[in-house]
Amino acid sequence: MPVSTHELLSLLDLEALDQDLFRGSQPRTTWQRTFGGQVLAQCLVAASRTVEGRRLHSLHANFLRPGSNDSPIIYDVERMRDGRTFSTRLVRARQHGQVIFSSNLSFKSSEPGLDHSDPMPQKLPHPESCRPLVDVLEQLAGASLPSIWRADALDVRYIGQPDADGQPTGPRSHATHMRLWVRSTGTLPMDPVVHQAILAYLSDISLLAVAVIPHAAALRSGMAVAPASVDHGMWFHRPARADEWLLYDEVSPSASDALGFSMGRLMQGGKLVASCSQEGLLRLIDPVNPQG
Repeated sequence: MPVSTHELLSLLDLEALDQDLFRGSQPRTTWQRTFGGQVLAQCLVAASRTVEGRRLHSLHANFLRPGSNDSPIIYDVERMRDGRTFSTRLVRARQHGQVIFSSNLSFKSSEPGLDHSDPMPQKLPHPESCRPLVDVLEQLAGASLPSIWRADALDVRYIGQPDADGQPTGPRSHATHMRLWVRSTGTLPMDPVVHQAILAYLSDISLLAVAVIPHAAALRSGMAVAPASVDHGMWFHRPARADEWLLYDEVSPSASDALGFSMGRLMQGGKLVASCSQEGLLRLIDPVNPQG
């Protein structure tokens, strides 16, 4: 994962190889696999480069194979349709001759219409008073996470304190519920595509983690989880700035058959700015007998 906002922005500065064909670079990292949020963000930029005068409003992606950080990723954009109101793009990400990711993205012309939004929760603590998310995850897991989790491209703060069961304090209307404050650590350019891309990037930082929270006792007993994103959906409702604090309100209504399902809401300025959902593999592994 990038260690600064500057490096994160450089990942979004795709190289144009040909018409509708782009190459995305990789960060300097010890991770073997490419972070899924990076592929989402680069895919979004690639598709946006082929659309003029329309705003991305939805993205639906499938992670087909793990990406590797040892080489760039090629993004091939197919122009599926340009209608009077909507433009649709299909993006395939390739690496080492294989498709590792595919996504359908829809763009829309601006027009007046109905407008309402769920309100932001009240009486939230100030972001600066909240603990970094990585500290909370280490407490729940009972083990230290790799130092890369403390990279500074994003400032991610956990809202509230986990209780004895590893749950956020307050009413429990969901099987598991987590709220974060999140923003980029550096100032971003005005380009709205950059802000949407970073929202897509940060949307993947914790959606699977929220599905693990109620199972902290199993992790502390010695079991480990091997997570992997399977699919990801995102809807962009209103413009937002990724370098200003966003509330990331996440729930996981279900986990079964080694799959966790989570939903998230990104809110800013008192309104809902984006929604997302994800299903991912959450396979339990016994470190003592990993093949068992």
